[in-house]
Amino acid sequence: MKQLPLESTSFQYLERSFKEWLQVLGYAGRTADSLPVHVREFFHYLEQRGIKELPLVENRHVQGFIIHLDNRVSDKTGMGLSASSRNKIITAVNAFIKYINASGKHFLDINPVRPDNDIDIPVVLTPQEIKQLYDASFDTGRVNKAIGQRDRAMLAVFYGCGLRKEEGTRLNITDIDTVKGLLFVRKGKGNKQRYVPIARQALEDIKVYLKEGRNWFFEQHDGTGHWQSERYGLNFKRKVTTADEAFFINRMGQRMSNFYQRLHLLRDKAGIEKEFGLHILRHSIATHLLQSGMDIEEIAKFLGHGSLLSTQLYTHIINDKPADNGQE
Repeated sequence: MKQLPLESTSFQYLERSFKEWLQVLGYAGRTADSLPVHVREFFHYLEQRGIKELPLVENRHVQGFIIHLDNRVSDKTGMGLSASSRNKIITAVNAFIKYINASGKHFLDINPVRPDNDIDIPVVLTPQEIKQLYDASFDTGRVNKAIGQRDRAMLAVFYGCGLRKEEGTRLNITDIDTVKGLLFVRKGKGNKQRYVPIARQALEDIKVYLKEGRNWFFEQHDGTGHWQSERYGLNFKRKVTTADEAFFINRMGQRMSNFYQRLHLLRDKAGIEKEFGLHILRHSIATHLLQSGMDIEEIAKFLGHGSLLSTQLYTHIINDKPADNGQE
């Protein structure tokens, strides 16, 4: 979004002090930068209507600003703002109102603005439904042990570690440090890298798949390979191809691609009626962590979000749909 001009020295000061407040609270750098930029749009809107002092701002001005956002054209697309873009601005205005009232500089008798109802709320699985998926993987394992182990490794990566689809499908065995319990995302969103801590049970499922299940898949084809010993902190021998060190592999010894089908087989076996894909596992772990009391800043770091605004979606899920997504 282009930088909008501000004439009011009062608004300029408030923008700077709002940013400082966010930094003091420990907000991530990009979030502390982006929220004041969005609030500047609100200030600019007020100035265009002759309001240049905070005490003159009333609830009707905030509501008028929301209507303005509904009609505003995006600088990038030339079309109306998406629900996501509008909600980022609304979230920033809400945070600013909270700042003003908490700082004692002034009291704004303004009701916090509710985000647009047309924002897409993703499906989220309950903890019980996640358990059902794991149970289904054990059922599969009774028919084919290796496939069951790979299914649990899939749940460990996409639910336990909260990886995006592309991050998980590109995962290599060299990206996993089983000694330190860390998973390295080599190329996340925006080409960013990060380390993800692996929870105890997820780490155990990953180890079992690496030690047993993965070798079984290599043995199903005639491709050449070699043995490597005591690598990645695991005291066992594992057969890998020289051409491909993909973490998830299929019966041909190639990088696995049919995650959607595997997940839906587990879903059907688990008796879950919701329609969902890999990314819903990511939404689910984020929601469950938030419900357990984990700090939203830590969740943002865990997910690899560049801005806290992206993580705010999960607070929206909890507040709007507790019956569907909470503990059962």
